[in-house]
Amino acid sequence: MKYVRKLVNNYCVMDLETTGLSPYKNDIIEICLLKVRNNQIVDQYVQLVNPGYKVDPYITHLTGITNTMLKDKPILNTLRNEVVNFIGHDIIVGHNTNFDVRFLQAGFDETFDNEYVDTLQYSRKLYPELSHHTLSDMSAYLNLSKNTHRALDDCICTKELYDCIKDKML
Repeated sequence: MKYVRKLVNNYCVMDLETTGLSPYKNDIIEICLLKVRNNQIVDQYVQLVNPGYKVDPYITHLTGITNTMLKDKPILNTLRNEVVNFIGHDIIVGHNTNFDVRFLQAGFDETFDNEYVDTLQYSRKLYPELSHHTLSDMSAYLNLSKNTHRALDDCICTKELYDCIKDKML
């Protein structure tokens, strides 16, 4: 993956929900990808993922994703082709993109060569007055869609944040 410092209008927004912070000890429980063309969302991929074990109550409290919701969902390795094909060669946009990409790479045992844009890095540079730049902080500060720790909502919020970043830089 190569970080790019260019503003683009065609890309794929990515957000994952996981069982923890380590891509080597924890697993993906939700994937969302939004395909954006000419700054408009034209397609989406949203999938809950069964990690093969019970999700900790803290993660359920944070995300609202319950063990019952995951029980009959596919396991990650069966989704590889769908996810890789959806992303294609798009530039990946995310908030703390490295986190999500590391989980996908570990989960699929595959290296992604896509370029990526990280709204967290842009936020730190463009909004130095803030002490924190989490997606929740940025959402509140810029009055964006609510960041709920569900992948679709967080992708929409990230896209809106990216739009604000582009507007501020132009």
